[in-house]
Parts: sequence; structure tokens; C-alpha cells
Amino acid sequence: MSIRVIMCLVSAVLFAGSVFGAESSSSKSAPSTGTIKEDTTKSKKSKPTVQKFRGQIIALDAKAGTLSVKNDTSEKSFITQDAAKDSVEQMTEGDSVRISYTEKEGKLVASSVRRVKVKNSTPAKKAPTNKTSKPTTK
Repeated sequence: MSIRVIMCLVSAVLFAGSVFGAESSSSKSAPSTGTIKEDTTKSKKSKPTVQKFRGQIIALDAKAGTLSVKNDTSEKSFITQDAAKDSVEQMTEGDSVRISYTEKEGKLVASSVRRVKVKNSTPAKKAPTNKTSKPTTK
């Protein structure tokens, strides 16, 4: 009877050891959650930031989808994509535009090109109105 008890205890220990051993070996092969976060942040590329530029179109090739825009301080050349390419087809040189763009592989890629109205330096004067007043009677 003591041999049966000993055999039961030994088999229970072996069984429990194999269960816990299998669990610890799988946890060793899988990296911890802290390591996963570090790895994904290193492998993810940062999303390019959208920048804006305002100026006047000095060169335009609607078929190729390229345009050059100049303002008071600088001049930039853009490649258009998607909807921006469609809107460039309706513009001409000399138009004032606002461009939303990102930089990809050293090139400025416009995602949006919009025509803007140029503000006048002097406000327009209103035409005088002719008000005819009726004489008041008492």
C-alpha cells in the first residue's frame, strides 16, 4: 500500500511538472509584452506630417500633374496625386493657391490644391445710395 501512495505522489509530481514546464517553455519562446511594444515602435515609420504652402503658380503641367508655386519668401515644386491632380487641370499660371502636401522620398507630394482669392490692400468703397426722404407732415 505504501508503494501505491509513493507511485501516486511521483506520478502527480511528474504530471504537475510537465504542465508547469510546458507553460514556462512557451512563455520563454514568446517575447514579453514590453518587448513587443519596443519592437513595434522601432519598426513603425512615423506618419509624414501634412504641411501647407500658399503662393502663386509660376509653372504648371496639368498632364504630368506638376506645378511650381512661389510666394514672397520661397519657391517650391510639387507633384500632385489623386484629387489634387484633378484640380490642377482647372488652374492656370498666375492663380493664387493653397497647397497641402507631405514630403515623400525627398519629393513634395501635394494632396490638395485649392485656388484662393487674393485680398485687396485697400477696401472697396461702397457706392453712395440715393435715399429719397419723404417730407414729414404734421
